[in-house]
Amino acid sequence: MIRRRKRLTMWSALPPYLGGKRRLCPRIFREIDRLVPRRHWSSMTFLDAFLGGGSVSLYAKAQGFQVVSTDIAARAITVGQALIANTRVRLTREDILRVLVPRGEPAGRIERGLVPSVFPLPVARVLDACLELAEASQVPAKSALYRLLAMRVALLCHPMSQVRPGTIHRAATGEWESITPSCLHHYTDAPKLATVGRLWSPAQQINLGVFEGRGEVRQTNIVEALPSIAADVAYFDPPYPGVMSYEKEYRVIDQILEGESRPTSPFTAKDGAALLDGLFERAQHIPLWVLSLGNACVSLAELEEKMARWGRRTQAVAIKYQHLPAVATERKKDTNREFLVIGWNPEVALFAGQAAGQGDAA
Repeated sequence: MIRRRKRLTMWSALPPYLGGKRRLCPRIFREIDRLVPRRHWSSMTFLDAFLGGGSVSLYAKAQGFQVVSTDIAARAITVGQALIANTRVRLTREDILRVLVPRGEPAGRIERGLVPSVFPLPVARVLDACLELAEASQVPAKSALYRLLAMRVALLCHPMSQVRPGTIHRAATGEWESITPSCLHHYTDAPKLATVGRLWSPAQQINLGVFEGRGEVRQTNIVEALPSIAADVAYFDPPYPGVMSYEKEYRVIDQILEGESRPTSPFTAKDGAALLDGLFERAQHIPLWVLSLGNACVSLAELEEKMARWGRRTQAVAIKYQHLPAVATERKKDTNREFLVIGWNPEVALFAGQAAGQGDAA
C-alpha cells in the first residue's frame, strides 16, 4: 500500500507534458514483467532514452530499477536532475521566500524579453529569481529544483499549459473584456503565484517526487551515446513522426531555460520512424527493448519488422489512447492508438525458451 501511495502522489511532481506517459506506465511495466519478473528489477538498469516529461523514469525508479535517463533538451534534463538523480534534497519554505525577495534593477532576462507578451510582471520576476537562485546554488539538485519550479510556474500561467503569446498582454492594460474567455481565469490568477502561499503549493507538489532510489541523468544525443550505455532494458519514446514538435510546443520554456529555442528533432519529420533503425543498431548490446510510438505514420507490423531485423523476438499491442484529449477532435480520439512493441534477444539466458507473452509474471 505504501509503494502504491508513493506512485500515486509522485505524479504531482511532474510538469504537464505533451506526450507524457503517466497513464501508460502501469501497462508498460506490466509488459516488461511478462518477460522479466519484478524480483529481478532491483538488480537491473533501465535506460529511458528520451526522458521528456520524466514519468517513465520516475516510475522505473519507484519500481526499484537503477535508472539512466537521457535527453538533449534542458527542459527534460531539469526534470531528471530534480527528481530522478535527486533522492533527498527538497524545496523549503525558506527557498520560496528567497524567490520572492525584491531584487530591483537591473531587470532579469525574462522580465526584459517576455513581459507583457507572455507573462505578467510579477510572474516574470519569479521566473528570473528562480533562474538566478539556480545559478547561484552550490547544490546541483537544489539548482534543478529551482529550475523545475520556474517551469511549473510558467506552465500554470496559460490554459492547457500552452505557454505562448496570445491575449495575456491585455491584462497589463486592464482590457479584460477583450481577453479570450477560456484564458481569463489563468491570466487573472497568474500574478497570485508571486505570493508565498500560492508559490509554496507547486513547490510542495515537486517535493512529492523526491524519494530514495538510484538514478542518473545525462544530457546527450542518444543516437551517439547508445553504444556506451550499459543497460538491461531500453525504453524508447522518441518524438512521434508527423505530429507537433516538442520544440514548437515548448519554445518559450526552452527560451527560459536555455536562452534560445531548440531546432526541431528529426524524429518529428513524417519519415522520422526511419531513424529507429539507427537506434536499434546501436542498442544491440541491450537485451530488452520497449518502444512507444503513435500510429500517425507507421504501422505496428512495420515496427515489429524493424526489431526483427536485429534478431529480436517481439510482441506488440495497439492501445486506444487519447494523446491530447483537451484539444483533439472526436475523430482523433476514436482513432488514436499508442503502439507498444517489446523486442528481446532470445540468446540472453533470462529469455531463453520464452515465447511471446509467456514470461514468468511474478
